[in-house]
Amino acid sequence: MIEQVKFLDKSFNSNNINNYHLSLQISLKGFSLCLLDRERNKFIALENYYFDKISSYNILLEEIQEIFNDYNILNQNYNHVKLLFTTTKFTFIPSPFFDHKEINTFFSFNHEISENETIHTNYTYGNSSYTVFSIPDIIETFFKEKFPNLKIYHHSCPMIEDILLQSKLNDNKPKVYLNILQDVVDFVVVDNNNLKIFNTFSYTCESDFIYFILNAFNRLKLSSVETPITISGIIKTNDKKIETLKKYIKQIVFARYPGHFEYAYGFNEIPEHYFINLINLYQCV
Repeated sequence: MIEQVKFLDKSFNSNNINNYHLSLQISLKGFSLCLLDRERNKFIALENYYFDKISSYNILLEEIQEIFNDYNILNQNYNHVKLLFTTTKFTFIPSPFFDHKEINTFFSFNHEISENETIHTNYTYGNSSYTVFSIPDIIETFFKEKFPNLKIYHHSCPMIEDILLQSKLNDNKPKVYLNILQDVVDFVVVDNNNLKIFNTFSYTCESDFIYFILNAFNRLKLSSVETPITISGIIKTNDKKIETLKKYIKQIVFARYPGHFEYAYGFNEIPEHYFINLINLYQCV
């Protein structure tokens, strides 16, 4: 696990703010950002913080406020800002059944709505569905005060859009994708260019991690020999969990940077699969 990444390309110019796009990602265990120079189509900054012992959004916000106080790049008047919020409190609704007036009802089928959180929705073009999710009010308020033009997305959105786009360029065989965060894993199956499953689970140890994946392969009747897994997220390629998984799943690869962007030198010092979801956020509508 990496705890902190911080670099800013020397090409950054505060007089060029209108040409920059700021992408942010938040979870209880981390805060990340990257900066895209839209004029050159080049990512020029990346920052990541890992919070191991935080258990409440109030404490998380205090940590984020300190980062804002210390890092001038965040205190700019960006017009283009997107926030990726990581939470297991979400549900998918196919577009034919979606009614914006009923989002609280949709959400409450699977989750309890807290009085201190707000329900949001995203439309995912790749599978014509809506993601209904919650975000704590204190998090939303803080970032909207900083960035009035802020757009908020659930963490599943860039992953689904990218996976379904990539699947159209490849064969129609089943494929599995894992997005691994500090204590959460997204498990995605695409078959015949269609999203078959997107599930997010929490884990505390290696055995939890391995059990869930192998159990999913078994229940979905996926071949451990023929079905490849593509891994993204902040996990080392030689992590013990990955080495154990390789004993059971024969095709495991790691995601690569999207080829239609350019990247400042600092990105070369980081494994490409670490921040794919954050990078792809820019392309979410």
